[in-house]
Amino acid sequence: MFPLEVTIVKKYVAPRLVLIGDAAHAIHPVAGQGFNLGLRDVDVLSRHLKEAQNLGLDIGSLTLLENYEKKRRKDVLSMTGMCDGLVRLFSNDSKSLGHLRRAGMDLTNRLPGLKKVLTRHAMGL
Repeated sequence: MFPLEVTIVKKYVAPRLVLIGDAAHAIHPVAGQGFNLGLRDVDVLSRHLKEAQNLGLDIGSLTLLENYEKKRRKDVLSMTGMCDGLVRLFSNDSKSLGHLRRAGMDLTNRLPGLKKVLTRHAMGL
């Protein structure tokens, strides 16, 4: 059994060490976004390390790895907040929140631009 709770480490990096995916951040499995965050971690880290290597830099240096961490933190925090908010919103039995959920879903369906923005955010674009 694994608790469904948000976990984000304070530091993703140390000298010559990088945490990615669920080792760095674990969220409720709603819509598979934890997996997507992990894939984006790999993508950003691999590009970041390749660029540093091409410049002849030490790819394990703390300064370089902290730059990677800074690049990822905003995406991780925003997606974590969104997923946690959705889970809390949809797992609540409040009638008032039920009306709010319906109104939000209706609004999203009626506004294709909003739906596109939300979808792109979920894909990390």
